[in-house]
Amino acid sequence: MPQQRPHSAPLGSATVAAPVFSSHFRGRPPRGRGRPPSKYAAASLFSGCGGLDYGAEQTGDVEVVWAVDSDEWAVRTYAENLGRHVWHADVTETEFPDVPCDILLAGPPCQDFSTLWNLDGARTERGNLFREVARFLDQRQPEAFVIENVPPLLTANRGEAWILVRHALRAPSQFLYSGLGPRYEISAEVVDFADLGVPQHRRRLVITGIRKDLGVLPGPIPRPFAGHHRTVGDALDREPIPPGAANHETGLDSDRVVERLKLIPAGSNYRFIPDGHPLAVRGLISHVYRRLDPDAPAYTIIANGGGGTHGYHHREPRRLSNREKARLQSFPDDFEFAGGQKGAYADVRRQIGNAVAPAGARIVVQALVDTLRAARVGGTAGHAIREAKRRVSGIQPDVGQETCALHRVSQ
Repeated sequence: MPQQRPHSAPLGSATVAAPVFSSHFRGRPPRGRGRPPSKYAAASLFSGCGGLDYGAEQTGDVEVVWAVDSDEWAVRTYAENLGRHVWHADVTETEFPDVPCDILLAGPPCQDFSTLWNLDGARTERGNLFREVARFLDQRQPEAFVIENVPPLLTANRGEAWILVRHALRAPSQFLYSGLGPRYEISAEVVDFADLGVPQHRRRLVITGIRKDLGVLPGPIPRPFAGHHRTVGDALDREPIPPGAANHETGLDSDRVVERLKLIPAGSNYRFIPDGHPLAVRGLISHVYRRLDPDAPAYTIIANGGGGTHGYHHREPRRLSNREKARLQSFPDDFEFAGGQKGAYADVRRQIGNAVAPAGARIVVQALVDTLRAARVGGTAGHAIREAKRRVSGIQPDVGQETCALHRVSQ
């Protein structure tokens, strides 16, 4: 028998009881063959502030019934914008609730596979979080999944990381317990999200899978914007962000930084300032004091970093506000981000930089949905989706108005 986790797990100040499911695949027939219901129910692991989930729901074919993330401010942002079906919890200590799930959405932390880090990959605790994705696939057996990560996952640890992850996704029960269970056909593509309509060059590894007994393969991801990308000018200049808008912080740079930026033209970085100049700096990556090019997509928006890595405006000598970064990530202006009274800028910056760009997520999920519908793979009835969201919202820790008020930083 497989080793199983306890029946309850701490969830902030609450404890959530959930059933422990057998890791043995019971060979149930494909759910809902025939005319599919109107929507597919989705669950979301490592949901962050909700970029992947928001994009999935923008298809009109998917509704997320449960989400989980360990970042307090990201969870508050999610609750304010997508709903109270999100839990603030460490997924490694959480038993999955008994909710319908046709599609699993997951964005495991990517830092240990990122080229900006040390490529420690699957050797680290954070790099091993893909095991929690396998645990969900083993227990809940969704019809399909979408996972977003970074391309170095394919080469980390001399390719060993991808061998492990691929095995875990194709045969999760065998990987975790050497047991019987669901198997998945998977497809892995490196996609520049600029080709998906995001005004930002953002190369990401997108892994899609469909349960093998359904007899259908995941199709390719379309690139409808390849060759005619949306630009920084499209995102920031056509409709300027009004002063005082939520998350639109300006005036955060020192006078020295402002004077340095005045020396750097749009599209260039710190290297434009010659060595020996009083405002010259040393840098290791191209992001350092790099200003946007208004006629091209932005460079990749990152979550963290020291001085000189905030991303810099193309017309004004200043760092980008979080609202501008959110636009470059394709979030709408009414999607407001929560942050603490102290460090709000960093709290929100982290959420935006870690997010899956919603416009790209919509295209990725729509392609998967179209494949499922073409194969007449059914979804979940609307009343079951509503009931599941009601139940998980009722047992989460409090993320209500008293603790979840959005902290706005104005000019």
